[in-house]
Amino acid sequence: MKITTSSISFNKIRKNNFLYIDKTAFIKKLLNDEDNLFILQRPRRFGKSLLLSTMFSIFNGEAELFDGLDLNSSNYDFVKSPVLKLSFMTTPWQSNMQLEWGIYNQLCEVGKKLTGLSIENEMKDHPTALRCLVDILKDKTGIEPVILVDEYDGPILNSLDQTKTSDDAKTAKESQTTEDTQTAKAVNTAMNNAKELGRFFATIKELNQDDLIRFAFVTGVSKFSMTSIFSGANVFADISENIDYANICGITIDEFDKHLKIPIMKMFDDGLFNNTEFKDFETFIESLTDMYDGYSWDGFDRIFNPMSLLNTVKNRQFKAYWFRSGTPTFLNRFVKSQPDIALNLEQVEMGANELDNQTAEDLSFVPLLYQTGYLTLAHPLEKNTYILKIPNIEVKNALYHLITKALVGKKLGNYKAFGKKIIHAFRENNMEELQNNLTTLINQLQLFPSELGERAFHLFILTFLISADVEKIYSELPIEGGRVDICFTLDERKAFLLELKEFNPKPQTI
Repeated sequence: MKITTSSISFNKIRKNNFLYIDKTAFIKKLLNDEDNLFILQRPRRFGKSLLLSTMFSIFNGEAELFDGLDLNSSNYDFVKSPVLKLSFMTTPWQSNMQLEWGIYNQLCEVGKKLTGLSIENEMKDHPTALRCLVDILKDKTGIEPVILVDEYDGPILNSLDQTKTSDDAKTAKESQTTEDTQTAKAVNTAMNNAKELGRFFATIKELNQDDLIRFAFVTGVSKFSMTSIFSGANVFADISENIDYANICGITIDEFDKHLKIPIMKMFDDGLFNNTEFKDFETFIESLTDMYDGYSWDGFDRIFNPMSLLNTVKNRQFKAYWFRSGTPTFLNRFVKSQPDIALNLEQVEMGANELDNQTAEDLSFVPLLYQTGYLTLAHPLEKNTYILKIPNIEVKNALYHLITKALVGKKLGNYKAFGKKIIHAFRENNMEELQNNLTTLINQLQLFPSELGERAFHLFILTFLISADVEKIYSELPIEGGRVDICFTLDERKAFLLELKEFNPKPQTI
């Protein structure tokens, strides 16, 4: 079994016989739908770009790449169409003028490649350039073009990610003022970028109304920006929460069993896991499921994060592959401003309308965590309400790390050395060393808003253990007669139970 974790090119994957999880049945369903303009929101690193690359090969008539896949078995005719494939992830975003020119320049480059002609206009106006390109392609080929757009919300997310606290601020008040100013600027840039993107998608809507577009598919991470971007282009069918397309990205349990289970078993038989921590096939599969499975967009089927799953199988090492690939930094300010919500995310409710009515200037924390992949559906939609949960161990560890880093006074990395010492003390049953290190750690903390009390230390110790590479950690573990605050295991024969108590001494009267 050949696995690539770097290529998002369907053409390259198929020509080099890399593992490909067949999603073409979903594309066939889209092609047979009465609508022809679609949008899909999924967290980063979930296979959206590969999905678009697959569509590109379909519309480009590359029939030979689909041997043995679902689409080919349906006798699809693979009529070649002109395809405009765009990505807004790296488009300049610092102002709406930069964004306007960035979209315009990308269209000019694509137009030159497809037609050999210039579609430049004196105003550098991207709606005009797009209309010109579509007209030329339709006249030249007699077939309506296809438009594929990856990471439509890149200019908005990138602008929001620029919120940082000034290192020159002398006091906490100055630091907060600086951050508030930067946040306001970032939100203003995001709003302007949303309006500029709205002009682009409104143009696609107009072209489609004139029967000049065969098919369009748009992907992104966030749904909060859709309200402002697509208000003038509301003909795009949003399939993000459509149960028929819940598994269009990621790897389901059935897909894992079909494509990966037997090859992994063979890797064990061939001795490829001999020098790893994994002693047997069953334990490895159980650990894979606990670590990376658990996402859901219908409340029924559970989905693996493909990036983390495939990297783990290829490298034979458990790591936070998804988390290390990058996290939106603007989440930090939501953690700081809403710590009570951040500390209670094991199971939360979210109204379906909260997803559809967000804008860049009015974001809500829980929907944002859902869109970015830190929360997922625990149950199907019921009474217009979603029940959300943290999907798996990787995301839980990443979320605790994110929350603690945002709330702890010092950098989290400064405390990792303590983590190693404390784990060593546990392993050696050295309670004196354990107590001394915990006391030193707590004395150094300038920790959390005081009103969080015991919950703040609870969260920090959880994250602390995570940073020390303890994998089996349980919070609020139910037992007969109550719950244990924290439980963790270091091996199959040793478990530690931690009970946290808040001490509030009464002031003495003199």
